[in-house]
Amino acid sequence: MSDAIELIIPNMAEYHLRNPALQLKGEERARVVRFGGTYECEHSVFWTDAPRVLVLPKGWSQAWFDDIHKALDLAAPPVVSPVMRSGLLVDDLLHDGDAQRELRKLVTGYDVVKLTMVGPTAETYLLAALVSGWGHQVELDSVPEEAFWASLYLDSKVSCLDLARTLPAMRVAPGVVVGNWVELKGALRSLVAKHGRVIARTLFGVAGDGSRVVTDQPGNVDAFLDEASADSFFAFPILIQEFVEHAAGVGCPAADILVGPDGVEDVVLCALTVEHGYSFRSVDVGEGALPPVWAERLRAAAYEVGEAARQLGYVGWMCIDCVAGADDQLYITEINARRSGSLHAGGLLRYWGAEKELTLSAHFMLPVLEGTSYEEHIRPVFQRLWDAGVKAYPTSIRALGWTDPIIAVIAAAPTAAEAQKIIAGIRDDIYAVAGAPGPRQ
Repeated sequence: MSDAIELIIPNMAEYHLRNPALQLKGEERARVVRFGGTYECEHSVFWTDAPRVLVLPKGWSQAWFDDIHKALDLAAPPVVSPVMRSGLLVDDLLHDGDAQRELRKLVTGYDVVKLTMVGPTAETYLLAALVSGWGHQVELDSVPEEAFWASLYLDSKVSCLDLARTLPAMRVAPGVVVGNWVELKGALRSLVAKHGRVIARTLFGVAGDGSRVVTDQPGNVDAFLDEASADSFFAFPILIQEFVEHAAGVGCPAADILVGPDGVEDVVLCALTVEHGYSFRSVDVGEGALPPVWAERLRAAAYEVGEAARQLGYVGWMCIDCVAGADDQLYITEINARRSGSLHAGGLLRYWGAEKELTLSAHFMLPVLEGTSYEEHIRPVFQRLWDAGVKAYPTSIRALGWTDPIIAVIAAAPTAAEAQKIIAGIRDDIYAVAGAPGPRQ
């Protein structure tokens, strides 16, 4: 045997569902499994150009897969797709003997198998043991099993409140944590009377689910309580904080942080676009994503938080989400102890060696018309861009058959504004190819 191979496992859905304190059910759980367990998995195609095997849920497009690798001038890696039993990728792989045998053949000949994942779950340690039993040295790109607790803890929004007591850069908005409906109702009324607007958030939300802005407008508290009682994301404890007014023209700063055993090894700067004050929609990635003053503040906070995580035993990728306050202060809203949804952009920057030269804009839910197909409507738009040397790609097309179909796209340019303009053009061109005017904004 020789060298090493990466085993790419985009286990987003099971990561989001891994915490025993989050008991999603019904439509909320089904949405996480469908979106994180299929759609977002396709972004992992862009994580790395190293020798690799991908594990992807069934339903990916061979035409899209081949086009992407041709456009990137990369050899397409082999893919293993286990039978979709639960919609949770690692769990499905562990229950599919045929997929395991296929995977074993593909990693034969390599001394080291590197498990490259969204983040650790209990099942990933079982998979590591399985692969180790095939005779390979297995390297995890996340915490060892004995430090799994640190990943769970850091992922909880309460960790931000704890770290804020000791870390100078860890500024958080004032608020309270409540543990039952009586406390929730009373705290909401008290805090909206004091601040005018608050944000209520569960400890383990997903892309804005589990968060809601509540105001002092008549009936708003009662309306929130009615909605939350029917939403399984809203499980106690619930954090209620003053809503920090966002600085104009900045976006919400965020940073991907690679924590190694000896300290922070890499920081990738991002700026998120959110709706309603909490719902994630798109992200710009790279040195040009933020104005320099905010980039400097964010980088300092990233190193401080990353080192604090390392001292708890955490290693691997993590990210922090922040608000650039209208008061000119940086507020940290949460830590995600995993690969963020924007790390495929960082992977492309590293592949191109363009961390300082390019900024990427990634949009995760670009609406398209019903009946839009990859071959007929999407491929021609991107082929013209590739022929012109434009770095733009459809990063997920699996939702073309859904009600309210969407695709995910990414574009790179010297500035964030130029990358965003490319995305806007892609959106309009896809509509035009489909014979309809684009949803210009």
